[in-house]
Amino acid sequence: EASQEEMGEREEAGLVDEQKDYANEIGGVQYGTVTDLLSFVNFLSNMQTSALQHLSKEMGVLLSKKDMAIRKGRYQVSMDVLLFPWKLTYKNPGSGLVPKGSFGKVHLAQDTMTRKRMACKLIPIENFKAADVEFQARFRHENIAELYGAMFWDHNVHLFMEAGEGGSVLEKVDSCGPMREFEIIWVAKQVLRGLEYLHSHNVIHHDIKPSNIVLMSDKAVLVDFGLTVQMTEDIYIPRDLRGTEMYMSPELVLCRGHNTKTDIYSLGTTIIHMQTGSPPWVRRYPRTAYPSYLYIVSSALYLAVFSLFIHPHRNILMESDEAFVLYLSST
Repeated sequence: EASQEEMGEREEAGLVDEQKDYANEIGGVQYGTVTDLLSFVNFLSNMQTSALQHLSKEMGVLLSKKDMAIRKGRYQVSMDVLLFPWKLTYKNPGSGLVPKGSFGKVHLAQDTMTRKRMACKLIPIENFKAADVEFQARFRHENIAELYGAMFWDHNVHLFMEAGEGGSVLEKVDSCGPMREFEIIWVAKQVLRGLEYLHSHNVIHHDIKPSNIVLMSDKAVLVDFGLTVQMTEDIYIPRDLRGTEMYMSPELVLCRGHNTKTDIYSLGTTIIHMQTGSPPWVRRYPRTAYPSYLYIVSSALYLAVFSLFIHPHRNILMESDEAFVLYLSST
């Protein structure tokens, strides 16, 4: 199996080789490889918005022939694929800490021929960047929502991916209240498996929170990789804040450098949210006598407390994400 570095080099080459094809013949949807898809989204992110305003038909690259039926180079919304309103990805568009590229509406989509159900995230072309797709396309794991393809039409980039019809953890908590301990442990195991895979490739998700964990019948998956980065050194020093305020680790907020364990901190705050019904720090505004994490029960409390240790102690106590998975498996 090729290394991530080799994959990256091939994809880099693919981006250069394929851009001329898209530039010469804009329009049409085709089946392709991950390299083709990355070439396409890179082309879109670099293309002047005005040049895409007058397309006569949709353009895109789909990865799944089995699930998505292209007809004569077309994949038309309302004909080949139906979109049903689902939810808003973010409810705080005024926050300066969330990049515009992360905004988008998520719809439930269904292919009219194969009957395949998918999630479809619509991102306005002016807010789209290739990073919204790159990591989800390159890294395949059962606990990462599978990407099926991308298409541009009607001023929006349509990202088709694996659908979690159980909704997100946030939706479950909002509609049903705090989750039971065995549910929390199950979700944490699933998330940690996904994070262990990402972290083994030096990838930081940067936005672990209840709304970015989607529930399926037999697993939970991570979504929204718009803030994700791959470290080239032991410490990543960002130029801007990446994440959602209530779930950020202290080292991330201070912008002094962090590593993959910042995701573990965010998972700890997510566990508290699942257990109590609200993020751990939300009651600081206004003042409160008791933080919500004091009400967490045994096993989940152990996991949350060790997740929230200040960096670098969090690294010493948790040398690998696998240690957490092993602990959870024994509970």
